[in-house]
Amino acid sequence: MKIVLSSNNHGKIKEFNFLFKETKFKIIPLKEFSKIDIPETGTSYEENAFLKAKRANEISGLPALADDSGLEVKFLKNEPGIYSARYSGKNASDERNNKKLLKKMINTTKREAKYISVLFFYDPNNDIELYTYGELNGTIGKSEIGDKGFGYDPLFKIKNSNQTMGQISFKKRMELSHRSLSVQKMLNELSKLQNK
Repeated sequence: MKIVLSSNNHGKIKEFNFLFKETKFKIIPLKEFSKIDIPETGTSYEENAFLKAKRANEISGLPALADDSGLEVKFLKNEPGIYSARYSGKNASDERNNKKLLKKMINTTKREAKYISVLFFYDPNNDIELYTYGELNGTIGKSEIGDKGFGYDPLFKIKNSNQTMGQISFKKRMELSHRSLSVQKMLNELSKLQNK
């Protein structure tokens, strides 16, 4: 089955291609059909994932998969949350987002955080809508360490580990990340449907 992935994020596309590579499903990035960035106007991960998958389906005519993910910091009342990618404003970048986060946490020792991934699969021709959820717990470091991954990874220290997400190998990342957990759950659900 061909599935359009509603993302233009190179990091995400690489991860999805890896996670789906030995499955019956072929992931096709949205850019194969359109160069548009689908606006995230929802008020929750679920709503944003729904909006992105629905639009990708309308553009491509294929079943669609969308991920909405974010970082939630307990001390900041779960900021940046659904605004993680654009935390530092209109011209947000990973560097600016990380700087803003560190500045907001400069005077606290309460550094617990978690990564969230919500996936939504949308296939209106077969009346299928599926959500799956993954999370990874950790803490926010006081400086960036590691040049692997993307987003807040150099700041995110994995729970029960002395490494950040920016330090671990891609293979290790694909074993434990919030997104790989939500993808594994989604693959289980999709496999069940195919076996009916």
